[in-house]
Amino acid sequence: MKKKYAPEIRMNGFDVDWEKKKLSAVVDVYDGVHQTPKYTNKGIMFLSVENIATLTSQKYISEEAFARDYKIYPERGDVFMTRIGDVGTTNVVETSEKIAFYVSLALLKPRKVDSYFLSNVIQSPLFKRELRERTLVTAVPQKINKDEIGKVDIVMPDSIDEQVQIGLYFKKINNLIMIHQRELQRLVCLRKAMIEKMFPYDGADVPAVRFGQYKKPWRLCHFSEIFTERHIIDTISDEYPQLAFTIEEGVIRPEDKKTNKRDFLIIDKATKKYLQTEYDDIIYNPANVIYGAIHRNALGRGCVSPIYKIFYTDQDSTFMECIVRHPRFIKEISRSMEGTVKKLRTLKPKAFLEMSAYIAPTIEEQRQIGEYFRQMDRLIEIEKEELEKIKHIKSACLEKMFV
Repeated sequence: MKKKYAPEIRMNGFDVDWEKKKLSAVVDVYDGVHQTPKYTNKGIMFLSVENIATLTSQKYISEEAFARDYKIYPERGDVFMTRIGDVGTTNVVETSEKIAFYVSLALLKPRKVDSYFLSNVIQSPLFKRELRERTLVTAVPQKINKDEIGKVDIVMPDSIDEQVQIGLYFKKINNLIMIHQRELQRLVCLRKAMIEKMFPYDGADVPAVRFGQYKKPWRLCHFSEIFTERHIIDTISDEYPQLAFTIEEGVIRPEDKKTNKRDFLIIDKATKKYLQTEYDDIIYNPANVIYGAIHRNALGRGCVSPIYKIFYTDQDSTFMECIVRHPRFIKEISRSMEGTVKKLRTLKPKAFLEMSAYIAPTIEEQRQIGEYFRQMDRLIEIEKEELEKIKHIKSACLEKMFV
């Protein structure tokens, strides 16, 4: 008996079983040039595997080279698929302009399948699994041979109308993802620009951008004047629960740690000695501080590993976090670290307190700057969360709307 195929979730009005066939039955597969071309300042845009997300590039080849090397070339509605290094990422060609491409991309020319359906069915779990089985994963870089691509099974409806509806649905999701990615990138770039302009540099005592009501120059301040080390040894308690610290996120709950969850290995946790920390403390990892392992405790009181160094300040702590996490300050930290081997170099508390920086002269200005970046960081986090939510929806749909 012939096996019946149907996805778990279908578009309304369609109930005919899907068909399983080889990809070569519905597309023709081509690859690009095998040699790095001679680039020109203008001409025909040249794409490679790293351009798959946008299908845009700043590399070009001449019209003559294109005419010589591309008897078959991309056209509107064709699908690019990565096949060397990254395998199986797709994008649909939406331009009528001529495009040249490298061997790391496969060009799929649809014959009996909607382009957007094809692009997304390749992302489905079953297709990706079959693609991986034909991929040379031990090769460096990994790759799938062009002739193997057409041998992969594809399960699809014969109805072009159903294909088109599914393709349009995923096109809308992909467009939504792109919108949020662009907004996230805009916010990150804006923050990077403002962190540079709102703090003095090159010997200046005022920043390039400042809230209008403040006129006084910033003051050069030694950290020993404004920071005090907090070194209170304690055990875990209800009042001071165990906390974790990461380079990316700073102080977090242990259960929120994404990697290196070794807490279960600590058999004497109740008697083990930790360091107390309070809300708004500045904490750093002496060995990893040059990689960004310095944060404000934005979570609350608790206990952290004694390997960390903890300080409190009489200045606005959010503002001071901006100071100590500023890229220029991180470079200064590198000069203050002790040790001859880079991996073993550490920033001792004494060296930290000997450092200095220009700070805003009033707490009010510090708070306004700190709040500006706190709100911007929150907007970035909201955008990240929204982007992840949409990606999860897409992932679930890829699993349930394809066979």
